[in-house]
Amino acid sequence: MQPADMSNAITGHHLVAFLFVVANFATALRLACYRRCGARYRPGMSVVAYLMFVFTGGQALDVITRHSAVSPWQLGLAILLAVLVYRARGNVAQIGKPAGRAR
Repeated sequence: MQPADMSNAITGHHLVAFLFVVANFATALRLACYRRCGARYRPGMSVVAYLMFVFTGGQALDVITRHSAVSPWQLGLAILLAVLVYRARGNVAQIGKPAGRAR
């Protein structure tokens, strides 16, 4: 490839940054769409959920607007957090609890 063609190519750094943004936006969206549906209200967990929403959304916006560098380690943590939040259906209090056994 010639140098002019490289400007349009997606590099590994761009892919890592894209996946990081998607994982963080997915986490923030899931937290924003959480409905209690009878779950107990805990003010401390509510603050933690709000901070997770602000931080994950802020990280994604930071990468998009300032083109901040993202390491694969940050991507791994963002994906892990997204999986945990989706597995808990957005209930932050459930993230640390082990999955129940089938009886």
